[in-house]
Amino acid sequence: MKKLIFAVVLLQVIVLAVSYNTVNAEVIEHESNDKESHHNWVEYSTDTTVLEVGSHEGSYMKNLLRYSYVCDISHKIKTVVYYCDEHDHTKSETFLEEVIHSEEHRH
Repeated sequence: MKKLIFAVVLLQVIVLAVSYNTVNAEVIEHESNDKESHHNWVEYSTDTTVLEVGSHEGSYMKNLLRYSYVCDISHKIKTVVYYCDEHDHTKSETFLEEVIHSEEHRH
């Protein structure tokens, strides 16, 4: 249970850090450029990473017997980097693509 809580908190910190950096980049960008100039964003690179974030225990009944299992949880995170050749600026976006469970969950 502690690992699950740690994973959720860690994911929130990552999302906040990424969004905080994006907001700062946009503010600096608007202050230093003319209002009439716009960016020519082109996708520069894409990276997909799978992070192990924790595990949880579960159990199910089969033929009046209780079986238990441990399910490892991973997050598949995609990061896209964009580049503007006019202003020599970059920006990035991070997306949570998928939450992967190692065991089939029986309900």
